[in-house]
Amino acid sequence: MGERGPVIPFFGAYFPSWIACSLIGIISAVIIRLIFIKAGIDAVMPLRVIVYLFMAIAIGLASSILLFGR
Repeated sequence: MGERGPVIPFFGAYFPSWIACSLIGIISAVIIRLIFIKAGIDAVMPLRVIVYLFMAIAIGLASSILLFGR
């Protein structure tokens, strides 16, 4: 049968944990972007899209390790 990944029960349905971790990463990157705009860092930051993309990935992976131990 093979090993199944962790799932999250949500309103009676089961969702893969990577979806939750991806959403955590994306939402966190958006919040960090808003903070950077207020602080004036966003205007002078080079390659913004790449920076925010990798920020979302790093936060998503960190949340996966911290929440699910994977």
